[in-house]
Amino acid sequence: MSRTVLCVDTDRRVSSVASTIDADDELTAVEATSLEQAAATLEREPIVGVVTAYELADGTGLDIVELLREQAPQTPCVLFTDVSPGEIDTASFEELIVEYLNRDLPDAHDRLGFIVNDIIDHSAQVGFLAPEDEDERLETLAAYNIDELPIEESFDRLTDLIADHFDVAVSFIGLVEADEENFLACTGADWDSLTREDTMCTHSMLQEDVMIVEDIADDSRFNRNDQLENLGIVSYAGANMTAPNGQVIGQVCVLDHEQRSYSTAEQKTLEQYADTAMEILELRQSLLEAREAGAETAVTYTEEQ
Repeated sequence: MSRTVLCVDTDRRVSSVASTIDADDELTAVEATSLEQAAATLEREPIVGVVTAYELADGTGLDIVELLREQAPQTPCVLFTDVSPGEIDTASFEELIVEYLNRDLPDAHDRLGFIVNDIIDHSAQVGFLAPEDEDERLETLAAYNIDELPIEESFDRLTDLIADHFDVAVSFIGLVEADEENFLACTGADWDSLTREDTMCTHSMLQEDVMIVEDIADDSRFNRNDQLENLGIVSYAGANMTAPNGQVIGQVCVLDHEQRSYSTAEQKTLEQYADTAMEILELRQSLLEAREAGAETAVTYTEEQ
């Protein structure tokens, strides 16, 4: 399958860059000569890599990096420019794979295709995006004594209901921890956990509303994720489990092995199921804390006697 690469450069040079990309049998180039065109292309097409100049007609390569951070944060980028690295704010590349290639090198165009393929192949090393308040989120999650809470049967029933309601292959309730997502209940599959790099919930939890992916083959964030392909995941919908302090600690999700869309009403229902899961967790935690407090009171009373 050909990999579509977005080439961003000035009117004078973009065709030359695109020709270099097209010369590689594994790559197909699309051109943009402005930030506006680049943004529209990223929204419209499943781009798996970007080659951008630093000096553009309406901005710089850093603006392209910012577009990637906002729209497609796992898409790797090659900065193909004659501007020296010392003149570039490399701090802007945080959490993104950005490769630098000096276009003035004698073999620069010959190397470009190889570098683009290599950076795409290793894009899984980007890792995962975390919310700015990730430490507080993890503290909130740690406050729930999951191992001691009698929630397994309740959550199993809930995922059964969700899978039946949406008529999907898989439904699960997962808590997103520091390095992985642990599934508390899963109907339709026997999954225990996925790494944060592999799970789609890492992205879903950053949205306030339900995240819908109708076909992961059309989404550059996921279409080269071997783990998702091995699991047979084609479509996804995920809703946040939000604690009373506003921190998102997990997801309630539905998956299917075929393309699938979800209406506004269905998305609202999925959010209600996520709220229900959170309410069950809160109730069980409150009961546990009440029992522990009662036990401490009883011990104190006995000692005083």
